[in-house]
Amino acid sequence: MKHNQLDLDMRQLLATPAFRRFLLQMYRDAGIGIPANGADATLLAYREARRSLGLDIFRQAARGLPRGTIEQVLVLVLSEANPKETDDATPEDQSDSDQRA
Repeated sequence: MKHNQLDLDMRQLLATPAFRRFLLQMYRDAGIGIPANGADATLLAYREARRSLGLDIFRQAARGLPRGTIEQVLVLVLSEANPKETDDATPEDQSDSDQRA
């Protein structure tokens, strides 16, 4: 299967911890994991629109995965929720935390 440029871009972006953290924040901001029931009609429409846009972003990100499903992106992103260490930390970041300890 031939990949287009967007597929290749998404694959490269998903490989970076910074992009996965961005998607985690998008997941939270869009309210993807929060039930929308019990809201009045206006608030419900607002929440569903945010969720829909968030899911569209996750669909685009899924293009960078072999089988490309939103669920796979969610698993990948939610694993960033409690990272022990980041792959992109700089030595300066490490020395600052050592000095504070």
